[in-house]
Amino acid sequence: MDDRGRLSFPQEIWWLIAQELARRRDFDGLFSCARLCRGIARLALPELYAIHDQSPAINAHILDMETSIWLWRSIIASSLGETLFPYCCWIKALKLGNLFSQLEDLARDNPTLRAQFFSPPLEALHIRRGRGRVLDIDAIIVAVASLVTDCIRTSADKEEKRVGITTLEGYHLPTANLPTWLSSLSNLTTLAVRDGSVLNSDVARALRQHCPAFREVECYFCQGTDIDAQLAGFFKGLEPNSLESFTILSMNGLQRKSFGALCNHSRSLKRLALLRLERPSLESLNELQHCLALESLKLECNWTAQAYNWQTESKTCFQEVVQWLKECASLKELDFKLIPATTTLLAHVLKSPTVHLLNLSLMTLDYDNAFCAVLPNQSQLRELAIRFGDELIELSEERRTPLADAIGCCHELRGLDTNELFTFDNIRHLCSSLPLLEDMAFSGDLIDDVFLGPIAKLRKLKSISIDGPSIVSPHALLDFLDQLEAAPDGGEHEGLQMYIANQNYDFRFTDEEEAQFVTEFRNRFNGRFDINNQTDPDELHESDFSD
Repeated sequence: MDDRGRLSFPQEIWWLIAQELARRRDFDGLFSCARLCRGIARLALPELYAIHDQSPAINAHILDMETSIWLWRSIIASSLGETLFPYCCWIKALKLGNLFSQLEDLARDNPTLRAQFFSPPLEALHIRRGRGRVLDIDAIIVAVASLVTDCIRTSADKEEKRVGITTLEGYHLPTANLPTWLSSLSNLTTLAVRDGSVLNSDVARALRQHCPAFREVECYFCQGTDIDAQLAGFFKGLEPNSLESFTILSMNGLQRKSFGALCNHSRSLKRLALLRLERPSLESLNELQHCLALESLKLECNWTAQAYNWQTESKTCFQEVVQWLKECASLKELDFKLIPATTTLLAHVLKSPTVHLLNLSLMTLDYDNAFCAVLPNQSQLRELAIRFGDELIELSEERRTPLADAIGCCHELRGLDTNELFTFDNIRHLCSSLPLLEDMAFSGDLIDDVFLGPIAKLRKLKSISIDGPSIVSPHALLDFLDQLEAAPDGGEHEGLQMYIANQNYDFRFTDEEEAQFVTEFRNRFNGRFDINNQTDPDELHESDFSD
């Protein structure tokens, strides 16, 4: 069939093709369709720009700067009415933080592309600091956000349609401008900001008035002298029981006022992630005790709070947090990192008959024997990660078998990640008790060939990471692959990945052996193999005298 025959397909067929290409994230396919003719471009380009933020080009920074920056240029130019199609009206996510990074790279590394980007009709955006040549990227981002949001609102009003953008993200979203931008984004569900201090009652009021679908907030950091009261005003200003997800990824100054205000969303809040908690924040967590609809909770302390003796110095707070979590009947994912008394807290929480976790992850500096006794209660667990501090690893002898026995009772596990120094008997028990295991990362005092035998019996194995010191031989590894491939009931090992992290230097693989296994994994399972050898002891010794 010639090109004319292909173009004669009904538009409904091309529309279905464009949708399928978008579902597959096939950006090249959508672009090829758009080049066939204007009619098909009207079907393919909206799908392409709707997922533009997921394009490898726009996320590759310097690696594909030219493609990415021209994609941004087309979006911005369309807001000025200078393009054939209204690209900016088709995007679903306005990720200004990405544009910020692209402009930084552009200014630093590519003066020619910089000149092309700011050529007409974007010459007015070539904003510099003072009279110098340095780009004022913050000012450019503000100008771009104003242009795009204003164009989107005007187009939506004209066509009597809802705005397409559901996500607004940026490093620099000034409080003075943010309410105006939000007033143009009637379909917004998600707001991601670098500095949480831009969130206040005015921003909440704009969201409540103009964004009825709003549900999610993510901040990179939230700090400042008034941040606790300010965020409290933001939470209270939103429509009650509308917020479903709140995340802080870094420095965190929230305390009692903001946590109490979060309870205005106690029936809607499903996902809560509070990272880098300081001691005052930890001492205020009991204010969240009315948030019983949680499905996912992630808590992480910074280094200043790790040594805090929480359960004794703030006994009432600790007990109320325990009681709060025990009553969270919808809780499915729990992730604690460096929270004081983690295993003691979990020893109380996990025995609750209302708590049925699917994912449990902890990085802990403490160990309570009672934790192993209650872990088998979580019989529905699918993913389990347990990482102990270095000083606890040295004391693992007394807990390794009780822990292995407890994990072995979680028969639904698909993923296990631990740095516990398990023995061969522990690993054999785990592999025989966890038939559904797909991903396994483990350690040990010294992992040799015999460990591969029980692991080869896992019929669904997709990923294996050996983190501890190892002396695995090429012969045993080849036999391991043969066993996986030759199991009488078959296996589900497509895409199998293996990583040996700390192979003994005296048992290191030659370059030829390493290349052989890279080929074996690829040919047999379309998989991947990596091995990292210990450093030559002689080189380590020589480094002592390098100064």
